[in-house]
Amino acid sequence: MGSRPTPGLQRTTSAGYPLPSTRPPASVPSTAPGGPVVGRGPTGGPQAPKAKRSALGAEGVQRDQLWRELLEAEKRSQQRWAQNWSFLKDYDPMGNKKEPMKLPDYVPRFSDTVPSSTNRAVGSRVDTPLGKTLIGLDFFFVQGARKKKLEEELQPI
Repeated sequence: MGSRPTPGLQRTTSAGYPLPSTRPPASVPSTAPGGPVVGRGPTGGPQAPKAKRSALGAEGVQRDQLWRELLEAEKRSQQRWAQNWSFLKDYDPMGNKKEPMKLPDYVPRFSDTVPSSTNRAVGSRVDTPLGKTLIGLDFFFVQGARKKKLEEELQPI
């Protein structure tokens, strides 16, 4: 009458919490009958800090190798796209040939419409109607959270 676990679905408790996996992770070898060898020192106790560092170093090398493989695969896919599909960038969705955008010869460093400041931050916009409205709404909504002066009865002597 029991139900069999369905492959691909994670088991959960009645409250919806995931149950721990019954299988050991694929990256941990389980050759010893007492469990995984990783994480044990020569006496069977916890590993020494030096051994932990060397294990983390090996993991770092593996991560680095995976990262390099990922970058190489990305580069290959970019080259493959350029060979097979780069002609599409010259056409719009309707199949008409696009006219390449002409870049301006000179672009001024500073704008005539936006003010420049020493830390390159645009100035305050509080004096605009929208800014005044936002300040009013902020004042209205945080009114209960502000400190208030105590009543005369509660003032210290």
